[in-house]
Amino acid sequence: MFPSQLPKPRHHAASAIPTLRWGIIGPGWIAERFVKSLKELSRQQVVAVSSRTQQKADAFAARWGIPQAYAQVDEMLARPDIDAVYIATPHNHHFPDGLRALRAGKHVLIEKPFALNRREGAALKAEAVKQGTLAMEAMWCDYAPKYDVIRQLLEDGVLGDLHTLLADHGEFFTPDHRIFNADLAGGPMMDLGSYLTSFSVMVGGVPQDIIARGRPAQRGVNGQISMLFNWEKGLQGLLNTTLFSNTPGGAVVAGR
Repeated sequence: MFPSQLPKPRHHAASAIPTLRWGIIGPGWIAERFVKSLKELSRQQVVAVSSRTQQKADAFAARWGIPQAYAQVDEMLARPDIDAVYIATPHNHHFPDGLRALRAGKHVLIEKPFALNRREGAALKAEAVKQGTLAMEAMWCDYAPKYDVIRQLLEDGVLGDLHTLLADHGEFFTPDHRIFNADLAGGPMMDLGSYLTSFSVMVGGVPQDIIARGRPAQRGVNGQISMLFNWEKGLQGLLNTTLFSNTPGGAVVAGR
């Protein structure tokens, strides 16, 4: 029987979260949001930023009151007073930047996608184990309050025997957007689609098999992907992500 009241999201006490000293690689718009959130909602400290140009690094540092700015990533990574590095570079730079930071002995928080393929992901994991550090994907929605409510419902079994998962995420992008650039690892799966797959794995675990179809766009990438996930216990998932149009967006999980 479905509960008359939803469970409340669980939170870590602020005092239980250690204060870390952060370095930023890639001062773009998502890094702006990251630093803004850290400054307004946490006790974290951003102590350095690195960009491909000194001018851009200096501008970002001045805007957010960051003490040091670098045009050379390795120079920033050599600092002993940096505990963790947030990587917000283009998709195809996530792996090399993450590996450099790990080899420098830093914890890393890598914007999605964590890596472009299994080989890269395994290499990052192996290096983190070797260094005794943490390598983590910045899948922010996994830590949203509503996701914790869903987890509690799943843990309590109130949804019953899960049989259907529907998930959709579509946004319109102009043809000249970097998301259509194959050289920058564009396409829907490395961007919007990762939200759908992450949610699906949270609900049902890793699926037993996947059937996927793509619709090509210009510049060497797909513009739309549809997927059918099948799990051993009978759950079936239908996922669709597109770069061609804005869609309602959302997910449904049904059980009996």
